[in-house]
Amino acid sequence: MEDNILILEDENGNPVEFMVIDVYEFNDATYFAMVEVIEGSIEESDEVVIMRVDGEGDDAELVMIEDEAELDAAFNEFVRRDQEDME
Repeated sequence: MEDNILILEDENGNPVEFMVIDVYEFNDATYFAMVEVIEGSIEESDEVVIMRVDGEGDDAELVMIEDEAELDAAFNEFVRRDQEDME
């Protein structure tokens, strides 16, 4: 991960750049909060994407969170941490 940038594949296999804005532990899992880097500019999307790390070591991978309750809880934790950092 260089300069907090991750390149992930979308559902069609196309590369998409994300800037990692937070990595945190919550409810015994590790979450990444990211924003998409808009192609051709230094701007970022204002939509935060939360993904969970599944596996460990070389087998670890970022996965989309299918469970809506888990996603809401992980997002709320991100917001709480962000507000705490602003204070």
